Amino acid sequence: MTFNDYTLSAPVRKALDKLGFTAPTEIQQRAFEVLIGKQDTDFHGQAQTGTGKTLAFGIPLIEKIDPSKRSTQALVVAPTRELVLQICQSLQSVAMFSGISIESIYGGMPIEPQVRSLRRGVQIVVGTPGRLNDHLRRGTFGLKDLSVLVLDEADIMLDMGFKEDIDEILSFAPERRQIWLFSATVKGGIQDIKNSHMANPVTISVSGNNVTGATTEQFFCTVPRKFKLDALRRFLDMADDFYGVVFCQTKIMASEVAAKLGKAGYAVGALHGDMSQAMRNAVIKDFRTGKYKVLVATDVAARGIDVNDLTHVINYSFPEDEDSYVHRIGRTGRAGKKGVAITFVERGQLERVKRLARRFKVDINPINIPTMDDIMSMRMDQFVGTIDKLCTTKIGQSVPARKLYDLLMARPQQELAQGMYNMLCQTILKGYEESNSVEFAASTAYDQQGGGDQENIQEIAISLGQEDGINKGDVLNYLLDSRVIKAKEINKIRVIQRRTFVIVPAQLAAPLLEALRGRSIAGKKARVMYAQ
Repeated sequence: MTFNDYTLSAPVRKALDKLGFTAPTEIQQRAFEVLIGKQDTDFHGQAQTGTGKTLAFGIPLIEKIDPSKRSTQALVVAPTRELVLQICQSLQSVAMFSGISIESIYGGMPIEPQVRSLRRGVQIVVGTPGRLNDHLRRGTFGLKDLSVLVLDEADIMLDMGFKEDIDEILSFAPERRQIWLFSATVKGGIQDIKNSHMANPVTISVSGNNVTGATTEQFFCTVPRKFKLDALRRFLDMADDFYGVVFCQTKIMASEVAAKLGKAGYAVGALHGDMSQAMRNAVIKDFRTGKYKVLVATDVAARGIDVNDLTHVINYSFPEDEDSYVHRIGRTGRAGKKGVAITFVERGQLERVKRLARRFKVDINPINIPTMDDIMSMRMDQFVGTIDKLCTTKIGQSVPARKLYDLLMARPQQELAQGMYNMLCQTILKGYEESNSVEFAASTAYDQQGGGDQENIQEIAISLGQEDGINKGDVLNYLLDSRVIKAKEINKIRVIQRRTFVIVPAQLAAPLLEALRGRSIAGKKARVMYAQ
């Protein structure tokens, strides 16, 4: 199939030709079958990051706009500023010959310029939930002529707590409008939106290659928390073409890891929510242009980074849940290119790796952290290759260059070789002085792990989470009230959107489950079970 097989307007065809787009992706084909030239309908497209979702809704959206009407006819809602900008740029590219006005609206920027733009008349508005509601409450623009509302990456918006904002935006929309919802995953909140706001939606699901493993090799390695930075540096050094994202759980961690890598000489940028929009835009620009080869980011801040040739994703912090793993891994292995995803695993997290592999039916294989001998050997090979090339190249004939040549030729061959060897070793080992004695244990497959901590711990699951108003303190009190376990015996409490996970000593798991059955957390009824 090509774009010429669809009934598209001449301006859109012209734009696609200029952009060099010839064949639609699978999600685009499936979406076009429903959204182009057919009766209006609500729509849910499930596809992973990097499959072409933006144009899957963008092209049909542009085709629906009447350029002669200056009112807002389409609204696109996205979770982050970066994604809003990326969507807006993509739509503007496809609409370059269509005479359609498209504007991005997001927080962190002065509101008055946005007010002026909206009051002039904008046919497609792309924005974040909070700032869109600000303008709708102010009456900056109205939705009486709205025909389509797009919720992009709706699962992420739910994770970020935007459910009420989405409901409020929909309260401003007319009853006769379409909703096109896109997500990488399907969770309870997605179904709630479909039940509450959509009428008999057509649902399609496209299983992209990003998680199924066709283009992304997935690995894990066991590494103690205090040695993670050293392990990260070794992977960076072994991949001479590294161009990727390192995911951290918190803003502070992302800042610290990026600062330490920068101090060690890596071309690195940090991206997190505490940065101003101007700073974030600058970092993303430098990453896209290749000035930065490493981007250390939090999950939310990385939304909207649309780069097709990333070689690696490294999960410095274990993903919060399965959905986060999907979104992270989807950053590499795009456009048919090979990618590598490596997850750092701490004590007690190995069972979660096993669940990910089982859930997505993929192989997540163990990978050993490179040793200093590995790095030295690779760099030596590179150095010898460089010497071979330079031996047949005339670098310069200036007086200083000739003088250096004469000085080197006057030295005994053995001394020159020793000097070059010492210089190379110093270059390779720079920054490793404090940690080059660290020896990491070999990572073994999770189904071969035996003995030690993995046999002595058990993860249990509780049916309540953040959306239920539950925090770690509530969970701790819930556990201690059982009188089966003491605070010092609780390995870890992890509260996510709709569930909570707790790691406890294996011998206490069964009596703890029995004691907790029927009990409530903070006045809310809870179910407790072994984590699957």
